[in-house]
Amino acid sequence: MTIPSFTSYQPPQVFVEDVSIPVVITPLVPSQVVTIVGPALGYRTAIQSLIVSASTAVTLTYTGVFTTAVTGPPPVAAPVVATLSGTILTPGIDYTLTVIADPSGNPGLASTTIVRVNTSTHVSDGQQVSITYNYADAAYYAPQVFTDQQSVINAYGQPFLSAVPVTPNASQVANPLSLGAQVAFSNGASTLICIACNPADGSLEQQFQAAYAKVTTTAAATIIVPVFTDDLSPSSGTVAAMADSMAQDLNTAVMVAYNEGYPRIGFFGLPRNYSEGDIPVPTFAAGLASRRLVLAYPEIVLMFNSATSTTFQASGCYLAVAQAAILSSMKVNTGITSQVVRGTAGLPQSEVSRMTNAFMNVLAASGVSICSNNWAGALMCRHGVTTDPSAINHQEISVVRQADSLLVSVSQGLQASGLIGRPIGANTVSAVQEAVLGVLEASVTREAIISYRNLTAVQQSYPGGNPTIVSVTFQYLPAMPLNYITVQMSIDLTGGLVATQSQQNASGTGT
Repeated sequence: MTIPSFTSYQPPQVFVEDVSIPVVITPLVPSQVVTIVGPALGYRTAIQSLIVSASTAVTLTYTGVFTTAVTGPPPVAAPVVATLSGTILTPGIDYTLTVIADPSGNPGLASTTIVRVNTSTHVSDGQQVSITYNYADAAYYAPQVFTDQQSVINAYGQPFLSAVPVTPNASQVANPLSLGAQVAFSNGASTLICIACNPADGSLEQQFQAAYAKVTTTAAATIIVPVFTDDLSPSSGTVAAMADSMAQDLNTAVMVAYNEGYPRIGFFGLPRNYSEGDIPVPTFAAGLASRRLVLAYPEIVLMFNSATSTTFQASGCYLAVAQAAILSSMKVNTGITSQVVRGTAGLPQSEVSRMTNAFMNVLAASGVSICSNNWAGALMCRHGVTTDPSAINHQEISVVRQADSLLVSVSQGLQASGLIGRPIGANTVSAVQEAVLGVLEASVTREAIISYRNLTAVQQSYPGGNPTIVSVTFQYLPAMPLNYITVQMSIDLTGGLVATQSQQNASGTGT
């Protein structure tokens, strides 16, 4: 029905008109993708066949070529140039490699050329040769998306060493980034973002800081976890102090992203050479006190190297990866409490024996997410908590995630509505309210929240407010995790014993 203008006669009656503006909001489901940051092999390998000449330089296919050997870490071999007959050529005598810097100064964009030395007696002008070289182009250290483990291995290398180290108890991790991806896929992650740390960025801490900055405004990077070599080697101070500084860096990174409108949760695991005598783990967690940071425990986990058929002790950062991957595979209203951890060989007995209920309760109360063996012997997350136990909406990972999901849905939903930039008219405020209503209904439908109430939209007025602002308020109810079930039972002896006998014995006819 439309309200008439009354310029012509109308019989007495009630006129009702729906003046609401239809605002269609596409339900946005924030992605839950684990981002793994850490050291990788450090290079890729290429084999190229080409014609060498003293008069014409030939540009190698890939940029960022390592033209000389690098001691590392990681160690990188120098290029090898050989004739088709197998003769190894000598740099400076048979050929020359020249690096042409990119104007940006990025070494990953620098190209490399090869020319024959005119006086060479081992290769003639115009002869075909092959060159095997290692390179790290600009894409190597950029965020890359993977959906399977083999692609990660192709990009960064094998996760394990192929032979048992000579040094007793030495790590068998060849590539923390590839191993982290393997653990993530084993625990339900379907998509990963991987970022290889770039040694050119400075110390290990500085490498992580630079890597975090690359995904600050990447909406998909909702969960981020660093991996590192099993035994951290600080330039000064203790391993515990270095780990604490790295955890603080991760917390800073996730908070910076949150303030930019990209909420995310960080997971941090301790190195295996962490000393709880230097910084007790409860103190470590209390120093973080962040609802956006999860501290995985213990600091040691067993890993099985299929290449050597041996089990060895690895760092707790892989437990952090496992917890992060489990979380990414769950609905946003579900945490990781009681979820089974896969992709490891369990915990060493030295860790199991000290993890009494009393010990673990102290850790969990301070905000530590513990992995322990259940009654059946399976490794599981005892209680998925953040390092901020001050309130339940900060402590429970699932509640934090629901808030994040709703924040993204409302923000992106309103942006997609096309309302921003329009002139404010008589129906604008109701249109804004309806847009938010659509987002909230969609959030309830996909179980991101339980319900909402008291949705209001008000245009601010001058001089107390800014009339270009429409303020929206509402309250929502998140799904709370079921953490406890209390049962009271008592024995009932009032019934006594009941004697029974067969029908034959009762009638006296038995034989």
